[in-house]
Amino acid sequence: MLPSPPVESATNFLADLHPGHFITAGVVVALAIALSRFINVMFKRAIEHQRKRGTLLPETATQLQVTRRLLNAGVWLVAGGIALAQFPELRVLSAGLLASAGLSGLVVGFAARGTLGNAIAGITIAFSQPVRLGDDIELRGERGVVEDIHLLFTVLRLADGKRFIIPNDTLATEVVKNLTMGGVTRVARPEVLVPPRGDAAAVRGAMMAEAMGYEGLDKTTTPEVYWVRIDERGTLLRLVATCADAGAADRLVQKTMARAAAIVFRNSL
Repeated sequence: MLPSPPVESATNFLADLHPGHFITAGVVVALAIALSRFINVMFKRAIEHQRKRGTLLPETATQLQVTRRLLNAGVWLVAGGIALAQFPELRVLSAGLLASAGLSGLVVGFAARGTLGNAIAGITIAFSQPVRLGDDIELRGERGVVEDIHLLFTVLRLADGKRFIIPNDTLATEVVKNLTMGGVTRVARPEVLVPPRGDAAAVRGAMMAEAMGYEGLDKTTTPEVYWVRIDERGTLLRLVATCADAGAADRLVQKTMARAAAIVFRNSL
């Protein structure tokens, strides 16, 4: 028996379509849009709330950003599957376009291999955190500050203001020099422990003022002072500020520690 000509197949496909198919698919897409916007708003509010309180650590910001994008990808993946399921005839057309279902799976799998690898690497980076938002890193001869970590790629801001886009699979498999973690770096990260009876808010304000008025500050970034820990020993504050060079970062650490110590000592009298 000879196969149906393409024109006849397309005619049968159009004849089998019903308004209900389009209505259901439209409702699914609308729900996906609403849910995606809700997720974005909630995560944005959570980040802004922690930033205003000064409790937004680089580790937390990295996890929140990647988790938000992962949830959005999941929403659209499920919504797309449900919407396409309303048109079973599309599978017939796809079989007519490709030689067989096996070839179709092979082509799709080969094309998506890099994308899936980058997505898995992005999730791994977010939770194992070899690099975090704000870290100063070197990769393939390029040095810069991690500006954003997407699900598929990471954005590195270079010293000249340009952006270096790194696939997450590359970032996860190659050797990366993280200059923020325990080495000489142009990112100042002094920590101050304020005693329980000390004025932690005043110390935090002084640390921020010292960083904002520092002449060696990298003007492309904004310093942040984080509430790292509050317990019976006191309040631990951490300043994170990107400077022009490693020497400027060391000087900012010393100036910030001296100013914070003066406030703590004065309040203890």
